[in-house]
Amino acid sequence: MSVPAPTIPHMTSSHISQDAAALSTRVSGPVLLRDDPRLADEVRGQNLSLEHSPEIVVGAETANDIVEAVRFATTHELPIHVQATGHGTHENITDGMLITTHRLNDVSVDPQTRLAAIESGARWRAVVDAAAPHDLAPITGSAPGVGVVGFLVGGGIGPLARSHGFGSDWVRSARIVTRAGELVTASADENADLFWALRGGKTGFGVVTDVTVELAEVPSLYAGSLMFGAEHVDEMLRTWARWTRTVPDNVTSAAAIMRFPDVEQVPAPMRGSTVLNVHVAVPGDAADAESIVAPLREAAPALSDDLGPMALTDVGRIHNDPEDPSPMHVSSTGHLLSRFDDDAVETLISAFGAGAESPLTIAEVRHVGGTAPAPDTAVGGRDGDYLFSALSIAPVPQHELFASATEPFLAAAAAWLAAETPVNFTGPFATEARDARSWSPEKRERLAEVRAAYAPHGLFR
Repeated sequence: MSVPAPTIPHMTSSHISQDAAALSTRVSGPVLLRDDPRLADEVRGQNLSLEHSPEIVVGAETANDIVEAVRFATTHELPIHVQATGHGTHENITDGMLITTHRLNDVSVDPQTRLAAIESGARWRAVVDAAAPHDLAPITGSAPGVGVVGFLVGGGIGPLARSHGFGSDWVRSARIVTRAGELVTASADENADLFWALRGGKTGFGVVTDVTVELAEVPSLYAGSLMFGAEHVDEMLRTWARWTRTVPDNVTSAAAIMRFPDVEQVPAPMRGSTVLNVHVAVPGDAADAESIVAPLREAAPALSDDLGPMALTDVGRIHNDPEDPSPMHVSSTGHLLSRFDDDAVETLISAFGAGAESPLTIAEVRHVGGTAPAPDTAVGGRDGDYLFSALSIAPVPQHELFASATEPFLAAAAAWLAAETPVNFTGPFATEARDARSWSPEKRERLAEVRAAYAPHGLFR
């Protein structure tokens, strides 16, 4: 489907101010200009260090609000930014229009069809809680506080990756407002090219208003984590890596070297320490799972062990990612690994192990490669079994220090880096270099064609 681009007259800031009042009569949510004292509260997201000041904000309460907002932005030649929770926003928004979607948070589950209808501002926590009473689960990420749409359009890797694949594999339809200000449905039967792109192609196609996802039947889950002290970090990482090469295909796990800062917000026994957290999820019988994880328990004494039968509503406890907004500055990167053999393990230990000097808060490897069927989607980065990610959390920006710590490791690990990495893990900023490692040349070309058809001229950021 090709949407012709309308002729757009040039508009000044004064035109925007004059026309905002008229826009406010056509939408249900608030319309705020840059100098409105309510704007700061409206645009505040997960990253409290950011201070957004777009020219205009529309707080969407309905899909029609998004339609009207996009038409307004098109007429006034404004770039469009979208924020549900703010997890994917890493720099100040200082231009154009910001559409906030947190009011669009309805979730409904049909246990007969195993489908969940989810509005674009909803977080995974609401979907998990609505599905669990029916022994159903969405294929979500490790943090239930993350927004649904941002996770899905980036592919979506979570604690059930090996048993159930990417989150976007479970999307059955989406509704999206295109540059023409039209609300269209994308599914296997309608606008199939757009449907392909929305499952893993990230941004630039329009503004999603809602999605429908299929839920997985998960009658029982054995999951949790083991924490090991500094004296066991390196050897337990070796043990975990060897263990992953033997486990069944339904076992998803991760090993994260964590460095706790010496601050009062951290519990006293953990301050200034380095630990290894091993996260495990096994959908299935508890007795079978106990035998699968036994080698990890037997290898070294754990500081804490909460592996066991888990309610589906507690899935966020597997990785225990923080959910509250924070003013801390985050630097991150990730790379899919084609394999994680003994030499790769030693390379990582040399860079980030217990005896290394490192500014990283977390250096993690996830075991994600499985045998779940992979539909034809825009997702990149399916060809590796492991996913490395690095994270620095600090009260001040540390991007240069972060790069000085991660780039030597990535150079040393070049032999194990896969050609593509899922886009949600490639770093916070959209660049040509990021895109080149997120998708093959063929997929990048196909994504560009879809953007040109539905959202020409780069309106959507």
